[in-house]
Amino acid sequence: MLNAIIIDDKPANIETLKSLIDTYCPQLSIVGTATNIEEGSSSIIRLNPSIVFLDIEMPEGNGFDLLKRFNPAPFAVIFTTAYNQYAVQAFRENALDYLLKPIDIEALQESVAKAEKHIYLEQTGKNLEKYMRQLQVPDTSKIALPTQEGYLFVDHTNVIHCEASGSYTHIYLQEGKKILVSMRLKECEDILPAKSFFRVHHSHIIGLRHISKYIRGRGGYLVMQDGSKVEVSASRKDEFLELVKYHY
Repeated sequence: MLNAIIIDDKPANIETLKSLIDTYCPQLSIVGTATNIEEGSSSIIRLNPSIVFLDIEMPEGNGFDLLKRFNPAPFAVIFTTAYNQYAVQAFRENALDYLLKPIDIEALQESVAKAEKHIYLEQTGKNLEKYMRQLQVPDTSKIALPTQEGYLFVDHTNVIHCEASGSYTHIYLQEGKKILVSMRLKECEDILPAKSFFRVHHSHIIGLRHISKYIRGRGGYLVMQDGSKVEVSASRKDEFLELVKYHY
């Protein structure tokens, strides 16, 4: 299931679109809504949606102003508007699709299907690129982690999970050791072998060999070998379950 948010200055429009999505697009989960670009920007940062349904004309700025804050946008954008004169500009801003109000059910379903395909292909491409990078470097189990004192060299097989902390990352190792490294979570993801680690949430990477249990839920959560619990994002759940099916 993919997470989505709706940004529109009219609450009635939000409720109408949410109702259509709940009824006709069950593969989407609306995790948040906003009525202006400030709320919308905060919701995107906080909720990390896969899809944003974005109105264009709003009192305190338009949808294009919001997109300028995310360049490139780490989500698929589907514009929803009553005005067709913005179509060309919308696609110049790399919008995935453009829906005119009142929104047609079939057009909505086609847009969502297009978004699903786009997100799948993008993720597949990222995974392939990561695997190719790893094939080009010497095979070693050691990774270098920058700390306040210098560098700590650890065997990646000892990494249980990583947790984002702003511009830093907490890394949890076997034997109960926890270290703070001067790297963002994305940088940690880049140096860890993709075949052994998976980013289950925008704030968490887990070592696949250290999973003890998966507890079902909307996204569910993992119990790691050290007893810690790690949330699984609803948007990553299906990919994670497919991965572990072949990993174990």
